[in-house]
Amino acid sequence: MIIDNDLLDKLAYLCRLELPPHERDTMLHDLNAMVDWVKQLDELDVDNNIVLEASAKLESTSLRPDVASNLLSHEQALTLAPSSDSNYFRVPAVKGITAHTDLADPS
Repeated sequence: MIIDNDLLDKLAYLCRLELPPHERDTMLHDLNAMVDWVKQLDELDVDNNIVLEASAKLESTSLRPDVASNLLSHEQALTLAPSSDSNYFRVPAVKGITAHTDLADPS
């Protein structure tokens, strides 16, 4: 697969990118280099059992149990927070959002 100017235009449109003319050649070169690098994966021999043996070794190792420990109470967590308000953590506002919105009601 070779990325040409037409495909680059389609990709830029899909990604909502505006590519200045002076960056197009660099972008084409970089994208084609990435595609060439991924093509190298076709050269890998994936029919052997090396991958299966490696995954079996991972499964056989003993891992610690996934158990919650050292739990903080809600009040303890709020006292450790940089900023809190009543029963909630206070975080900086997200740029462009000025009020709380109800996610359950998209209207």
